[in-house]
Amino acid sequence: MHSLKPLRNKFSSTGRKESFMKHVHDFLNQHITDHSIIGMGSGSTIEAYIPAAAEYIQKHDLDVTFVPTSTRTEKFLHDHRMTTSLDIEKIDFTIDGADHFTPSLSAVKGYGGALLREKQIGYFSKDIIIVAKEDKQTGSFEGLKIPVEINPFLSELTKIQIEGISEAEITDRLDGDDLFVTDNGNYIADCRFRSIPDISSLHNELINIPGVIETGIFDRFISQIVSFSDNDMVIHKNQ
Repeated sequence: MHSLKPLRNKFSSTGRKESFMKHVHDFLNQHITDHSIIGMGSGSTIEAYIPAAAEYIQKHDLDVTFVPTSTRTEKFLHDHRMTTSLDIEKIDFTIDGADHFTPSLSAVKGYGGALLREKQIGYFSKDIIIVAKEDKQTGSFEGLKIPVEINPFLSELTKIQIEGISEAEITDRLDGDDLFVTDNGNYIADCRFRSIPDISSLHNELINIPGVIETGIFDRFISQIVSFSDNDMVIHKNQ
């Protein structure tokens, strides 16, 4: 997948950061229409956006349903009087953040531990809009932490199989002194790979290991990435 020349919008540095973020939120709000069913991701960037989405929906009296990727996002949406549902037959599009991304529209997600639900919702919608700070852009995922969600059953053996791929270095995700447990009751193995010739092939190798539930590699269905700094916004789109 290749990206078009990115669209760049600069804003006056004399404005406050909050004022600039309104431009980012306004861009996301343009995609919301009446009777939309929208996947809503997880993380600090998304939580900063949700109040703006709520204000836009209320101002325009729109009937919108959100499909949350985590219990935390679900609670945040409810706190802002937004309608959520998992009893749906389609998802129009998904708005989510990213922990790392490339301009060629691949991303690594899951540092918050919601990667399985994020991937289900994003891939079922087949149209993912990523919004992330520009310092999360990278030219390669080599050496970066890639979360892998694994079944607790024989998890040590599962990790041994993962270590055999590209000499992976694995760190158990912790919650205090205990292993972190996802909303789905699984563990997270944070993996660093010295060499990643092809990110899609790496995902396929990992997902074929019995015990691996999902990976944080998002290499499909991202239609655009909105990258922002304090005074700049770049929109990467696919062809």
